[in-house]
Amino acid sequence: MTSSGLSGGADRPRCVVVALSGGVDSSVAAAVLLDQGITVVGVTLRMQALGPGASAPQCFGQDGIARAQAVAGQLGIAHHVIDCSAAFEAAVLRPAWEDYARGRTPSPCLRCNPHVKFGVLLAWARQAGADAIATGHYARVLPLEGGGFGLFRGIESGRDQSYFLAGLDRDSLSRILFPLGHLDKPAVRALADARGLPTAGTPDSQDACLSDPDLSFAEVLRRRFGAEARPGLVIDDAGRVLGRHSGIHTMTIGQRKGLGIASSGRLWVRQIRAEDAVVVLTDRSQALESRWLRVGAASWLADVPASDPWPCQVQIRSRHVAQEASAQLGPDGGVTVSFAQPVRAAAPGQAAVFYQGDRVLGRGWIDAAE
Repeated sequence: MTSSGLSGGADRPRCVVVALSGGVDSSVAAAVLLDQGITVVGVTLRMQALGPGASAPQCFGQDGIARAQAVAGQLGIAHHVIDCSAAFEAAVLRPAWEDYARGRTPSPCLRCNPHVKFGVLLAWARQAGADAIATGHYARVLPLEGGGFGLFRGIESGRDQSYFLAGLDRDSLSRILFPLGHLDKPAVRALADARGLPTAGTPDSQDACLSDPDLSFAEVLRRRFGAEARPGLVIDDAGRVLGRHSGIHTMTIGQRKGLGIASSGRLWVRQIRAEDAVVVLTDRSQALESRWLRVGAASWLADVPASDPWPCQVQIRSRHVAQEASAQLGPDGGVTVSFAQPVRAAAPGQAAVFYQGDRVLGRGWIDAAE
């Protein structure tokens, strides 16, 4: 099994800690490094189940750990399990619930990657004397002219995961590898088959660590933290009462299904008013469009102008196609984004990720839309 190219900041590392989730991508990432003569140590992060009665999703439960152990055994590498449950609750779950309670739509993965997954892995690797860490993400870390490293999209646009990594610390990029950044999914599956990895046929996860078969993520969090739901009125654009909802945490901007409202036409959630728990629906799809965003708590992987507007592309959801825009930093560190064409269903709490071409410039949290 061979693979050309190695996307990452480390300069020919001798020892790499690989995050083994129990899926095919992380398994192949470990195998690619091993076949390049690099010493590999596998680490699986245990985040814990989401509450009493909830099933154990992939990166919380024993199934993922068992698959990771099987991969490590076949590859002949050491394997360790790290309990990250306390950090995960403090840095990801509780802030996510606080967003839902305020009528916002959180971006848990964008909090988890810098604050838990990569933070824990980098600290553990440093203590273990490893040179770098690696994951199975489809993204690239490339050297920059003038020195340093930048984060870039993976070459397969349909699999690119740079959006989820945009909150990483730029100083950490020199110690992060993405062995799959230059590959597409069929190539990864082929490498897994060729190596006979036990995860070769494992289905792709869909936010497995944030799911429950019977409850929404928001409802799981509400029950976990013993919070009260905030039911309220559902009204239309004209202020007419259409019904009631069971809690603002069950709604998100742009939502069309599960509204609990009988209607002969399509309705979408246009606004969530946290102050009085009112949800506003609209039957006009254009009412969901915005040309302007206010983005706060921005962090940067590149130097951006401190005052003048600059051209970029901005992606407002993981499956959104980045749109041409102009961005300008404010004196408070917030960013004003003006789009060349309107974007649909920009939800406060979601991440806005800034790009120039394939390079990630940084990310912030959407606070308000036009």
